Amino acid sequence: MSPGKWRSVGVAALLVHACVGASAAEEPVEEIVVYGVRLGTLDAIPAATTSTVFVDDFRAENMDLAELLSQTEGLAVRRFGGAGDSAELSIRGSSANQVAVTIDGIRANSALTGGFDLSRVCLPLVDRVEITRGAGSTEQGSGAIGGAVNIITRGAEGGPSVRGDFSGGAFGTFEGSLMVSNQFGALDVSAGYCGLSTEGDFEFERPVEIADGVPSAFVPSSAERINNERVQHGGTLSLGLPLGQGTLRFTDFAVFSSGGEPGIDSGNGETAGQLTEAQSRDVSNLAQLRFESPSFLRKQGSFESALFHRFERARFRDVVPQAIFAEPIRTDVRLSTAGLRMREKWSDQFWGQSNALDLRFDYGVEVLKSDDQEDRDRHRIGFAVIDTLDLFEERLSISAGARLDWTQGFDPQVLPEVGIVYAPWSWLRLRAHASRSYRAPNFDELFRPDDGFIRGDSGLQPEDAWNFDAGVELAVAELGPLSEIVLKVSWFQREIDESIVFVLINPRTIAPMNTGSATSRGYELSAALSWTRYLELSVNHTQTDSEQDRGGARLAGQASEETSARIQIGPKRVWKLVGEVQRVGEILVNTGGNKSLPERTVWNASASMDLAALSFLPVKTWASEVWVFVEGANLSDVAVRDSISFPQPGRRVTAGMEVSW
Repeated sequence: MSPGKWRSVGVAALLVHACVGASAAEEPVEEIVVYGVRLGTLDAIPAATTSTVFVDDFRAENMDLAELLSQTEGLAVRRFGGAGDSAELSIRGSSANQVAVTIDGIRANSALTGGFDLSRVCLPLVDRVEITRGAGSTEQGSGAIGGAVNIITRGAEGGPSVRGDFSGGAFGTFEGSLMVSNQFGALDVSAGYCGLSTEGDFEFERPVEIADGVPSAFVPSSAERINNERVQHGGTLSLGLPLGQGTLRFTDFAVFSSGGEPGIDSGNGETAGQLTEAQSRDVSNLAQLRFESPSFLRKQGSFESALFHRFERARFRDVVPQAIFAEPIRTDVRLSTAGLRMREKWSDQFWGQSNALDLRFDYGVEVLKSDDQEDRDRHRIGFAVIDTLDLFEERLSISAGARLDWTQGFDPQVLPEVGIVYAPWSWLRLRAHASRSYRAPNFDELFRPDDGFIRGDSGLQPEDAWNFDAGVELAVAELGPLSEIVLKVSWFQREIDESIVFVLINPRTIAPMNTGSATSRGYELSAALSWTRYLELSVNHTQTDSEQDRGGARLAGQASEETSARIQIGPKRVWKLVGEVQRVGEILVNTGGNKSLPERTVWNASASMDLAALSFLPVKTWASEVWVFVEGANLSDVAVRDSISFPQPGRRVTAGMEVSW
């Protein structure tokens, strides 16, 4: 059982009168609360550092996926604006392209951009997010240098259910969602919709660049984000049906987005160098047909296969030429990825010890069609074997595996991994993990057309890396008046050759480049505890240091350190007050290491209440939960930037409600 599920109120001593015929009222029962230590049990996880974030733990707090993930140690989110604008994920200083993102187990990284845009996922349609830091190449193949993230969408909840939410706030931003599920005979059905509309016209402070220790600023010192309106619609569908001894399930995840593209804040003057007429429109769809059953080959085993298809179309228009004699920009790119994934997992006993063998195969083909360059396609094939041996009543677990991975146009790669976990007691675990990872450049990095402020480079070399990871984890269910205590410490190091990073190559253009060999190392600390049912505290810190072998400069685009803390007050099933603070250290913005963004501290807060939990209101007659909330973001009103040229909003307030039937 997870430590997060325990609830403890101590030990009560009951004094009972022993005399025959004595009345209970003669001597009242005395309750004595005795505090002690009760040890917890850690969830079973592999040797790599993993976390699972449940969306409902943050209900009625008006979070999006980017904000949710940014509170996890080792994860950093790079935003390119406000609501509806792109956001990408970094794990332990990686680039977004070095994180393998899947939705319901199927790779969702864009074949065009290589990374995954977190803004395209509506959080109310998500059940949980599974995070693996510093590992994942054996399972996912090319692209998991930083780690892997699996987004699990909501499915049927075992009976008829409806849940919805609506919110509105600063900068003309409105969001809403509706999720329904039911059972029709043997068929379970769930469907969800989510929409967003925003004007995005926030005021922002101009960047102060620090070059060789000397600050410099643009004129004027502040400006308005223009041409930044956006509309987005998303939906999920899940259909499940028993088939023989297994289950056949169809799932679909679709997103449409349209709006202005102001580009980068890059110059002096009233418009701050922003694009005044540029527009984009994109649509994506990820569908899979999955079958799960007991193994057809072994009695103790399971089988899974899935056919999947991902389609993307991205259009960009800018009628204003970006240079003298230049033509207006008009691009239309269509990409599709189709493939097959299969998995067999067997369990056996050898000399009284447990052994699990995991076999995986996947195939995919990516096809790029564009109106401004030649058509391209690329095939991928992977086969992986992972064996895990549990010894001494599962106190010691040893795992080893390897993947043969091939991407068309590049040499086949063998990606080995090895891990060890020692758990002398159920509440203490020591672990270590090492693995090789690899990433072939994606279409975006190689062939992206020049959009005026961003372009590709066909001369890029593949990335190759080794990840090393070690950690200690401890769980205590109860310690005096405290409960649910979880402490984690992790050390990591990544040795990478030819890392690919998007950087400023001139004042107006961002492009990818190989940075040569580099080393990233650091540590993660996290702690969480509860005091009665009215107070929950959590804090985490990530320290990252990187060094390029050539020149010794740090890698651009990653913060030197990040710290997040959260306090929640109140019986969270009735009402809660939440306060959050996030401190982000200095961020380099060029490969030379002489230009950076200063550190920042951002404060957020929210208050929410379930009206259905108030007995004097007749809400329970028509809904099981009715949460109302108000949330304030960036209360410190600091100038927030994750890159030199993409501003984020300052202080903003949002109010809304979430309802379940």
